[in-house]
Amino acid sequence: MADPRFFRRAGPFTLGALADRLGAQSGGAEVAFGGNPDLAVTDVGTIEDAGPSDICFFSDRNYAIAFAGTKAGACLTTPALAPLAPPGCTALIVKDPRTAFALAAHAFYPDDRPPVGAEPVFGSGVEIGSGAFVDTGVHVGAGARIGADAVIGAPVRIGENCRIGPNVTLARCLIGDRVILHPGVQVGQDGFGFVPGPSGLLKIPQLGRVLIESDVEIGANSCVDRGAMGDTVIGAGAKIDNLVHVGHNVRIGPHCVIVAQAGIAGSCRIGAGVLIGGQVAISDHLTVGDRAQIAGKSGLMRDVPAGDTVMGYPARPIRQFWRELATVTRLTKRDNKP
Repeated sequence: MADPRFFRRAGPFTLGALADRLGAQSGGAEVAFGGNPDLAVTDVGTIEDAGPSDICFFSDRNYAIAFAGTKAGACLTTPALAPLAPPGCTALIVKDPRTAFALAAHAFYPDDRPPVGAEPVFGSGVEIGSGAFVDTGVHVGAGARIGADAVIGAPVRIGENCRIGPNVTLARCLIGDRVILHPGVQVGQDGFGFVPGPSGLLKIPQLGRVLIESDVEIGANSCVDRGAMGDTVIGAGAKIDNLVHVGHNVRIGPHCVIVAQAGIAGSCRIGAGVLIGGQVAISDHLTVGDRAQIAGKSGLMRDVPAGDTVMGYPARPIRQFWRELATVTRLTKRDNKP
């Protein structure tokens, strides 16, 4: 669920009222037979994180095991999947659960402005450059330096002895100690999430945060999106080069090295000590094991086991890549003989 320090929440809504609202927007929503339309729903959540007063969505049988253990009080699902709802979870039957969930999230979070907080708090020895803006509720740890024209949104937390470069923008993030963010870094902006809506593409509210642990360094003009529901996490000691994009809900383990122009799509899990070369593209929802290495310009479309080294597009074990290249080279040389 969304951190109330960073997001304003509307509601609660009864399940019946929510059904009426979603039905009017998406072409139909109905509380399942035997369900309680007077159930008070206070928030949206994931299958794993939702509680008894929250609503989640279930649209894929691949998540049936997780759904069987959900604690959600209600779920958005299809007529075919509704019988799988566990005891205590009322099905709200819709045509497209993902679209209905996005609409429900808009109902609970109609305004993307963070709550208004108290005056910012600065530790001893903080330096703030010309033109920098620090919003209400921000906490800046001792010894931190904030560069010229940086924008620190409410209520970001910055640890001690951090270096925030010029033109950095921080929103909805928590930052550890001794973090270095080079000029132009953007942290905590919207993740890229859309579903087909009643009148075109519907934006999915991005209700997570970014957590940057201590001793991380992020290069100039890199972007780290906040999570859609959970958090985007950069592990302690990770080093990220210039012009890297980290998508929403990505979790990067400690002491990883990610080289320039790499892109990591949403919900990937990157283990500890992983090396990712320049211009690598990693598809969404993949897992890269501890100490794996991804060679530059590779396109990753499958999980990589711990300790493996891969290369190519699509990426495969590096020895296989070189064998294939050698074979193709021999064949082309033979075909080119007079």
